[in-house]
Amino acid sequence: MKLSGKGLIIDTARGVGFPDYGDVEIDFDPDLLTSGNRAAVGGAASPYDPVLTGRIVWRELTADLLAALTADALASGATARAEAEPHRVPDEPPYAVDLVESAVVPLSEVVVGDDNARLRRAAGAPGPDEYAVAGRRLTFAAARAGQYIYADYFYANEGAGRTLVLNPFGAAAEFKLLAALDLDNGTENLYACELVLAAERCRPTGPPADMDDDGTFGFAFAIENRAAGDVTFYFP
Repeated sequence: MKLSGKGLIIDTARGVGFPDYGDVEIDFDPDLLTSGNRAAVGGAASPYDPVLTGRIVWRELTADLLAALTADALASGATARAEAEPHRVPDEPPYAVDLVESAVVPLSEVVVGDDNARLRRAAGAPGPDEYAVAGRRLTFAAARAGQYIYADYFYANEGAGRTLVLNPFGAAAEFKLLAALDLDNGTENLYACELVLAAERCRPTGPPADMDDDGTFGFAFAIENRAAGDVTFYFP
């Protein structure tokens, strides 16, 4: 049978709760629910079948969720993108404009003219269809005087946003699951009831996280039942 509902996972090593509830689906076979059953996880051989297996997914991928999944902390500041920023080339030399943002990522700019044709970056003095760049300043040929140009570029935004450096080895190796679940028996849910599952020993059984076809983000897991109290059901 399948149990489905909403769940919250807690990284037991750090005592950190994930930032939001995810959709949980658990394959449940009561015949396997005996003390000592252990999930075959981490590549280690096990004579036991998994007691419970399932998957938890989130429908919104946030910075907080990624930080929890990778066991990393968030820092302030971010990199952002300016799009189609308009500038009028002056009528008089030096025919230069300054991009609005000061911390421009070098060589990230894309510049187009009024006709939407892309201008080329020049190594020296710019020609009619070129521009020269130094920091955030763009310089054009006299032929561009009085015309509009539009610039896309990336820039550092230290005063807003957040930065997360992913650690591929930082995902929680073991976590606790708290889930509110309903029975899903495929017969108009005649036996529907909400119950709470508290599982003390859960381990990912695949990649730390991956994307489903429907755009949700999550991972598969198995629940171990090594000792009394590892798996508890609370009925209404």
